Amino acid sequence: MIRFGVVLITEGCSKTEWTGKCRRAEDLGFDVVAVPDHLNLLAPFPCAVLAAEATIRPKIGTYVLNTSFYHPALLARDVATTRQLVGDRLELGLGSGYVRAEFEKAGIPFGTAASRADRLESVVKELDAALGDTMPPLMIGGHGDRILRLAAERAQTVSFTGAPYRAEYGRTALVDADALAERVAFVRAAAGGRALELNLLPKATVITRDRRAGLDGLRRYAPDLTTEQLLEVPTLLAGTPAQLAEQVLRDSERYGFAYYTVIEAAMEDFGRIIQRLR
Repeated sequence: MIRFGVVLITEGCSKTEWTGKCRRAEDLGFDVVAVPDHLNLLAPFPCAVLAAEATIRPKIGTYVLNTSFYHPALLARDVATTRQLVGDRLELGLGSGYVRAEFEKAGIPFGTAASRADRLESVVKELDAALGDTMPPLMIGGHGDRILRLAAERAQTVSFTGAPYRAEYGRTALVDADALAERVAFVRAAAGGRALELNLLPKATVITRDRRAGLDGLRRYAPDLTTEQLLEVPTLLAGTPAQLAEQVLRDSERYGFAYYTVIEAAMEDFGRIIQRLR
């Protein structure tokens, strides 16, 4: 059984608008309603609590908290409080942060990829020590060895972005299907037999009868991949609902993905795919 989640964007939301989004996600069949963590958005924990109040069935997740923004003891308090209010529906997603401008605005050193990975690892250890058996199910997402090894060893869910930072573009860019398969194999080896749920974050979903034309419109996400390679990557979805349902099943079989998360912009279109798969 594949799970489906959606990251809802909270920027400028009133209470009515936010709860309406959450209920719509539930109506479309999403299993997880997730809140992001960026400085231009509403704070994640209050939004998570309100999402739980507005819905009945979905799990409530963070996708994902930037651990560099939090003191571990205070984060442990916020997680414990949210879990007490939300119950077993809470799922905790953590990441190392990647938006330099947000670090600068917050007055926090951006550091290096290694120092941010160090911070994430330290926070995971301190949360585990502070929360113990009350620690919610943990998701860790990333692409590089350090983050994926940590996820394989400590998390219940590993989220694959399939998009490392590329200096030549000044941003992240998608890797091809074989490179993503290598990342999955790396995680499985690092897990040493631990049971893991594998999550994928597709960058975009486009409903179209012309897959090639639809993917050409998404080329900015992977500027160095050919059209044939774009047709194979699981991180871009373009086609009819039936074609995309087949792609999800195909990629789930190939890579072992049992949980897909999309951004709010794709919620309605991806909801049509969910209908095909349920």
